[in-house]
Amino acid sequence: MDGFHPVHARKESEIHCLHDVRGKEITASGKIKNQQIIDRCEELTRIYREKISGLFLEVNRMDIDSIVQYMKTPTDKSGIDFAEFARGWCVRNKELKGIRNYMSALNSFCTFFGRDSIMCGEVTARKMKEYEEWLSGKPRAQSLYTSAIVRLFNEARDYYNDEDNGIIRITHSLNKYKPKQQNVAEKRALSVEQIREIFSLPYSGKLVRGIQCRRDLALDCFKLSFCLLGMNSADMYNATEYDGEYITYFRTKTKDRRNDKAKMVVRVHPVIKELVEKYMGNGRVFNFYKRFSSMSDLNRSINIGLKEIGKEIGVENLQLYSARHSMATIAANDAGIDRWTVNLMLNHTDQSMRVTELYIKRDFTPINEANDRLMKFIFGL
Repeated sequence: MDGFHPVHARKESEIHCLHDVRGKEITASGKIKNQQIIDRCEELTRIYREKISGLFLEVNRMDIDSIVQYMKTPTDKSGIDFAEFARGWCVRNKELKGIRNYMSALNSFCTFFGRDSIMCGEVTARKMKEYEEWLSGKPRAQSLYTSAIVRLFNEARDYYNDEDNGIIRITHSLNKYKPKQQNVAEKRALSVEQIREIFSLPYSGKLVRGIQCRRDLALDCFKLSFCLLGMNSADMYNATEYDGEYITYFRTKTKDRRNDKAKMVVRVHPVIKELVEKYMGNGRVFNFYKRFSSMSDLNRSINIGLKEIGKEIGVENLQLYSARHSMATIAANDAGIDRWTVNLMLNHTDQSMRVTELYIKRDFTPINEANDRLMKFIFGL
């Protein structure tokens, strides 16, 4: 209409403008007579032209169908490819525990959209709800994948927005969308009897290439986790501060999202004092870094070993996280520890108290006293 030809890799596509032009409104040479429709089409062409120019060089990585889909979606003033950012974030954080879940979630999200390029403006609360419904029949994915996408989107907002200097490239949020929660406590939490059974299991004594087998390593790590307030493998791998009585660490999973860096101070109970000394590291609390090149490798080996232990005690697919879930469940349901304290033992934050907590210096004494109470309930010590 205006002398421009849509060309992209020798392919053409159409975007219907939904304006009806009848026979009397067209000249014999095929031109439109109705000036109002001409004006509307010219305005639409201008909008599309501005929108495509906002992609800059990113347009070279998009096929024609992705470009058409992008043009038809609500205007995204940021011009930021969410999927591209998310992939880069995953590469930069490849050591993060569970990073494979983020990559799987992103691949699933792209499959849902039907393309590999997803602009930030397309990631809305309504779209997330549609994605959640698309995942129906997969309850774990409905919780895990949607939570991962929300985290990735928030990371993009933090990266591209600079509120202090008035730079807001991603203007909307996903605050109205709440990822579906999956109740996993029943599946992961063990009974008091099962915990005692695990602690009474003997070592196999097997060596693989002169190194302790994964089954025995997993047994020790499960004991450490349960008695150290559910400490996970990533923190066992990374922790650096131990004064002979207290281990101080910053929870890897959430330290970058909290003002207090998810600080945790846990006293080493006599039940596992010897075990802590067995794995004592140099420069780190534990020496797992000598055997494993990354925390994900450590976690993988532990869970492989725990599957063997699970078969011995009749628990299918036993994983290290069961130690954390079991600690919290037994503390609340059997040892009589109030849920507010259990929440602190897990190093979780209460969203309703976030502002208040900024004014209160954290005291770790109550959670360590609660842990002593839990150890006495389980082991009589």
